[in-house]
Amino acid sequence: MRAEPKLYLWFDRDPAAFPPDQAIPDVPGTADIDLLSSAILNGELGTLLPARISMSTRPQPESPRSIRTIDVGRLLRDLRVHHRRCYQIDLPEPNE
Repeated sequence: MRAEPKLYLWFDRDPAAFPPDQAIPDVPGTADIDLLSSAILNGELGTLLPARISMSTRPQPESPRSIRTIDVGRLLRDLRVHHRRCYQIDLPEPNE
């Protein structure tokens, strides 16, 4: 019995250095960008999205060629999805 194919996603993280943040079903014959778009529109990825999402059909990509990175803002504009842009600032720890 074979496992269902997955499309692995990384949210603003390096796929070569970190495990995937999430996986969605990879439907044969459907473009990866369409699968990602559907997951976003169906709320599967939540309402707070990173600036970039990387995706691969492998949980541990061995080659940069097997990774595709998507600009989420551009994708949302192309899909005509109303969205707001927010920024998170990482402040240094106060010195004690």
